[in-house]
Amino acid sequence: MFMSDPKPSPLEIFTKRQEFGLENSVEMLIDIIETEKNNSKRKEAVKYLGRIASYIPQLKNECFTTTENILISEDKIDLKCEAAKALGKLKNDKALKPLRWMLELKIDSVELRLAILKAIMTIKFNEPQINVFIKELDSRYNAIREFVRNHLVEVEPEILINSLVTNLKSEDISNEHKTEIIKLIGYELSSINIAFQDMNYIKVKYPKLIPRLYSDKMVLLNQITRTLKEEDSKLIDSAVSILKLLSPEINKDVIKLLLSDDFIVRKNAITLTGKLKLKDAVDTLITGLDNIYSEVSVATIEALGEIGDLSAVPELLDVLNVEDISFEYTDIDMKFYIMDAVKKIYSNNQDADFRYLFSLLKSDSEALKESIAFILGEIGNEEFTRPLIDLLKIRNLDVKKNTIIALGKIGTIDPLHSLIEILENPDTYWLIKKVAVDAIYNIFQRNWYRVKAENGDLERTLNKHIGTLIDYLKRSEAENTKVKVSLIKFLENYGEKSALIALLSRVNDFPRIIRIHASNAIKKIEEKIEERLGLDNTD
Repeated sequence: MFMSDPKPSPLEIFTKRQEFGLENSVEMLIDIIETEKNNSKRKEAVKYLGRIASYIPQLKNECFTTTENILISEDKIDLKCEAAKALGKLKNDKALKPLRWMLELKIDSVELRLAILKAIMTIKFNEPQINVFIKELDSRYNAIREFVRNHLVEVEPEILINSLVTNLKSEDISNEHKTEIIKLIGYELSSINIAFQDMNYIKVKYPKLIPRLYSDKMVLLNQITRTLKEEDSKLIDSAVSILKLLSPEINKDVIKLLLSDDFIVRKNAITLTGKLKLKDAVDTLITGLDNIYSEVSVATIEALGEIGDLSAVPELLDVLNVEDISFEYTDIDMKFYIMDAVKKIYSNNQDADFRYLFSLLKSDSEALKESIAFILGEIGNEEFTRPLIDLLKIRNLDVKKNTIIALGKIGTIDPLHSLIEILENPDTYWLIKKVAVDAIYNIFQRNWYRVKAENGDLERTLNKHIGTLIDYLKRSEAENTKVKVSLIKFLENYGEKSALIALLSRVNDFPRIIRIHASNAIKKIEEKIEERLGLDNTD
């Protein structure tokens, strides 16, 4: 005959603890833990042993001994986790030692390590425990790093930053660990929500914090410059937050590292001078423009761009002042870094005078003129239109191409006549023609809304140019395929009924792509006309 288990379950023991008696209940739970073969029951018994102990202070030590033994000696992870939770509920300081010991064993279980950390935090969270959590910032498990980070930021900023900087000094921790510490320091400083130009708030709110950081400024700077990674934006943001708070006292120290023999330190110091916008670093940075290591040169160019000092422009552009054709191919990336940096510098100086750039358009260097045309297009001021139109006379294809693209980006209607002349010139290379049509398209996009606002003179001017382009497409049977396609796309958007004849003349062209685009353009224009007629009839 089937016999039921005469022993009450752990839940029943806990529920009927008053009926059984508190001491008896504890003994019954311990008996299940020590003798029961069913793992689920043992786990449940550990759980309720931790809960029931709060009702009987005199038996806390006995409960502690049992749960500690489970944590240390038991093989099953789920039982260890339950024991860690129970120790947390007991809130016995004696549990801190075995809990920390378990962490040091490097047990490969996220669940157990989290249970231990939660227990430690529940029992006590003073400086020693904070340091335990800081140590876990180096965990290979993202869940653990997130957990400890989320709880560390709840610590009083002065206490937390003091502990973080102290740990940063350790020679026994990895660079990855230092990275996490720097990130957390920067995050904590940013979360205080202070204006770095005025430290009065932080001095009043956290009077010990600034002196603490100043006393270890070189530790912070040295570790930052050794661990900084360009691809880690959070690390860079944190590093900048820390150093901005230490500015201007730290500025000279950062600039000194620009001359470091250590390649990594030097490159990272260059990056920091840009992020901190240290104008005093410009002269030193310029000496590194032609460094044998391209990474240093690129970092230097980017830093000069971020600092935004106009005095660096001649030095930057001088790098582009070459006539060696191989330069165009071997250093093409460097070229674009320089052009982008010059653009940033002028963008950071709203009242800048552009006469220096205009003067370079008369340089003997075709490479330099090409670059200046590109830069002017990127900045996009309307005052650049006339100097760029004058540059269209240059025969060099690269100069002409960049000039046309720049005029398209700026978007004034003044160059339209010159661009159409380029298109109609039978000696013009097909690529230049295509670029010219694309620039015309961009100019129309920038100005068409003004036609809709009933600007009569503008409408007549634009329609005149549309007529010229329609006529050119109609008679351009031998034109390059890509040029034809660009013209067709233009008329698809800006052509009216008068464009249909030119488009129809291209529906039988070879290759097939021209026929497809011409047919689509005709269909779109016809739909546009029908829609307009429908609206007129409705009126």
